Amino acid sequence: MTRFSFSIIAILSGILFSAQTKAQDLWSYDPANGPEKWGSLSNEFATCNTGNYQSPINIEGTDPAILHALQLHYNVNEVDLRHTGKQIIQNYKTGSFLHVGDKRFELRNFTFRTPAEHTIAEKSYPLEIQFEHTGVDGTKAILSVLGSEGPENKALKELITNLPLEPGQTSTLTTTFINARDLVPHNKSYYRYNGSLTYPPCTEGVNWYILKTPIEFSKEQINLLNALSGNNARPLHSRNHRIILDTNQ
Repeated sequence: MTRFSFSIIAILSGILFSAQTKAQDLWSYDPANGPEKWGSLSNEFATCNTGNYQSPINIEGTDPAILHALQLHYNVNEVDLRHTGKQIIQNYKTGSFLHVGDKRFELRNFTFRTPAEHTIAEKSYPLEIQFEHTGVDGTKAILSVLGSEGPENKALKELITNLPLEPGQTSTLTTTFINARDLVPHNKSYYRYNGSLTYPPCTEGVNWYILKTPIEFSKEQINLLNALSGNNARPLHSRNHRIILDTNQ
């Protein structure tokens, strides 16, 4: 390949990245360009309005099933936080995986939603942590942990003390480590359904694993996350006759 060809590819890649970045800048959780408007903000977001299998949903009317146990093989990772203005994201380096039977999904990041996006039999929670994974074929798998109010969560404390306070800020500490596994309950019984990303472009085909057992966080921890990100939960969507599987493990 010639140097000229490399230059053209670099320019086109830059244009594509710029367009994607601009599209991501369009949406928010405010009324003017919030969830009800996402589908009309960009052609890339059309599925937010037209999709039939959108998330989040209310979990009820489940079907009992014998399913594969969730196996978490998460490594420790340095604190690597980013404040997007819409959410706080903890990025994860390669090498940490969620195994479901013979399927393997690599952990990319986890984010905090305040309040929780999913409800269980119409019961709402003040917090939801979503661990986003990707398979080798690009398939998404999201492990959801609901949070209830209680005593201070020791595992979250390391992140709380290092949160970036302003949109656009990052916090990367090469000598401070966390393990995403510490934010997951020991009991990994779960609900399983097929849905979508809960933010634009609202891509469908996402494997959702909603853990039944919530973990506790102090009121102060929940309020701080909410103060930084605001109310960043997408409203509930219609189930549209989807099967929700219910397993114990």
